[in-house]
Amino acid sequence: MKKVTAGRTKTGGRKMKRITAILMAGMLMLAALAALPANEASAEEMKQVFVIIKNRGDLSYWDSIAAGGDRAAVELAERAVVRVIETGEDLTANLTAMYEAADAGADVILTAADYRDNIVEIALEFPDIACVIISENIVDQAPNIYGFDFLVSEASFLAGVVAADRAAQDNTDTIGFIGGMDEAVVIQEFFVGYIQGAKYFNPDIRIVFNYVGGWRDPDTARVQAEAQFNDARAAVIFAAAGGSGNGVHTAAANTGRFVIGVDTDQSLMYDQQPEIQERFITSVLKLTDNAVFYTIQRYLNDGSLPFGQMDILGVAEDSVGIVENHLFDEHVSAEGKARLEDARSDISSGVVSVWSAIGKTQAEIQAKIAELIQ
Repeated sequence: MKKVTAGRTKTGGRKMKRITAILMAGMLMLAALAALPANEASAEEMKQVFVIIKNRGDLSYWDSIAAGGDRAAVELAERAVVRVIETGEDLTANLTAMYEAADAGADVILTAADYRDNIVEIALEFPDIACVIISENIVDQAPNIYGFDFLVSEASFLAGVVAADRAAQDNTDTIGFIGGMDEAVVIQEFFVGYIQGAKYFNPDIRIVFNYVGGWRDPDTARVQAEAQFNDARAAVIFAAAGGSGNGVHTAAANTGRFVIGVDTDQSLMYDQQPEIQERFITSVLKLTDNAVFYTIQRYLNDGSLPFGQMDILGVAEDSVGIVENHLFDEHVSAEGKARLEDARSDISSGVVSVWSAIGKTQAEIQAKIAELIQ
């Protein structure tokens, strides 16, 4: 791949928003470059990789992306200079950072769905740069865009195994699920995997479910969860409901039942509330850090990426999983852990194919949920 060099002539002129962006935040990338050790900044043969994020410190999505870039910066240091650039929420500052990365000789620019329009603009103006987008299928908008997303249905399958094991220990045949919004594919992807995993452990398991109708309504979620725990005798509830999920966590503590978190190890939210923390069995994870590292390594190994392709990464690529901490060790039986390893192996080898909601219509998803829930 031809390296983009600083100061080259652009065809067709700059867009006005780029001029404005540089005037407003043109020093952003210069400051980042100045902070680099001199030997890195002068490494002419190195590939130049820029991971451009919103900010660190969210203990979730952006931190995970940054962690993948940080790992690549260390483990792939002999082959690439990898920089993680924080731009904040401002789209103009983010666009500036991308242009500055291009002018600094970027071979790869990697970002996430929040900045999809910016990365498309860069890809169209700089066709020699490998542009990578996370969790947004825009790969048809320029010939040099590659993307990846996550088969969270596979991670949720593992969570379903854990939930069914907990139900068996508690002498009930029922587990629960509470989602933020109905007909949201991202939530349905969690749900269909969860059902399949529970049925893998116990084909006769019963799954009750509700949708809160919003992402910031913990009171409604708490009421729904308490009904599932008390009336339906659910042993555990998987909460995929954004901020509403906090109500499910509280309900688990109130009833002495269990909860499964989502996106991060949500038990860590409750270090000061052990009565809630101890009710977590596990949490479902997108291992975005692993996927970012894998993608950078893939580019370095192959000299390119499969542009125009949106890869969906799962258990086999170690890109999704579940938390296995001291709470997991305490609450999951020996049989449950053995079945979990069987499930992980069966998914990775293709013996078990987990049905995913990604790319499906609502009619297809709703029909599949009805079929699975029986």
